[in-house]
Amino acid sequence: MNRQRIIDAIDLAHRIVRQHLNVQPGENVLIVADPETEMEIYLALAGAVQAVGAEFTVSLMPTRGRDRATYLTQPIEYALDASDVLIGVTKASGAPTYARKVAQLLSQKKIRALSMVMRELDNYLKGAATADYEELEELGQRVAKLWAQADEIRIETKRGTDFRAGVTKEPVMGQPVIVECGLAREPGREAAFSDGEVSQRPLAGTARGRLVIDGPVAGMRGLDPFELEVEGGEIVRLAGGGNRTRQLTSVFERLPCAKHIAEIGLGLNPEALHNGDFEEEKKAQGNVHVAIGDDIFYGGSHGCDIHWDMILYDATVWLDDFPLFKEGRLQLKEVLETTA
Repeated sequence: MNRQRIIDAIDLAHRIVRQHLNVQPGENVLIVADPETEMEIYLALAGAVQAVGAEFTVSLMPTRGRDRATYLTQPIEYALDASDVLIGVTKASGAPTYARKVAQLLSQKKIRALSMVMRELDNYLKGAATADYEELEELGQRVAKLWAQADEIRIETKRGTDFRAGVTKEPVMGQPVIVECGLAREPGREAAFSDGEVSQRPLAGTARGRLVIDGPVAGMRGLDPFELEVEGGEIVRLAGGGNRTRQLTSVFERLPCAKHIAEIGLGLNPEALHNGDFEEEKKAQGNVHVAIGDDIFYGGSHGCDIHWDMILYDATVWLDDFPLFKEGRLQLKEVLETTA
């Protein structure tokens, strides 16, 4: 890493600790990394925590692949009980975000958390990272309100997606639809960085229809499209013929739990780049992602070793009869008028 990138990392760390997390003197901040994480990232965060008078602990966990990708080590889980703030910067997996222990502590409002997992420093310095997060938070709350009031979400694309699911009404982290727009200043709040989405676990057993995935997918390379047929909240058929279809077939054979539809997410960040990086693109305004596998973070009970986001482009999204996205374009005027 050159000197300018070190300076950029330090500047970013101070912004995250002060603005996005509002870390206070005397608080305990747990930073979880893995051997793939750029060292400058977690050292810069540790320095920023110390600068505001708080205490930092950096924990290095093993690199996780497809196996146990949502599991923390037991000592880290113990450390969470004594922490006020969690910052996950693991490069190889999303364990600090999707671990069952983290979900429990968030639901109990004992911690607040920021997910910076499965990203490189560039994700923190450009594109979605440059958005106005105060405005983004307001937009996220408005869209979440509309979604929570609906009974059904429907997603369609010209490539053949025709998918729908019931809307879960049970609160998770305080409300039925999770707002992840970069700010986590109170206990029980979780955000990511970079960020900009609202998401929800579909009502159990109601997800059904066809998904044509034409964007990036967590854990897989390439952009060859593939098709999923869904019934009763589970994938019942996979088709496509490309490399990603073969990869996913192998995953389903080894982990049948991955066939579960775990999440629907709607991107809201107008600054996010369309660069093939699923962590960046899933936040992009107008993009939709549907996740498979583990749904514990979203208030469900379906545990699995993976949670993989799958991105759809140019989707039309309906919340009952309200058109939220039209071919990948957020209907901002209608959202603002309806939630005024």
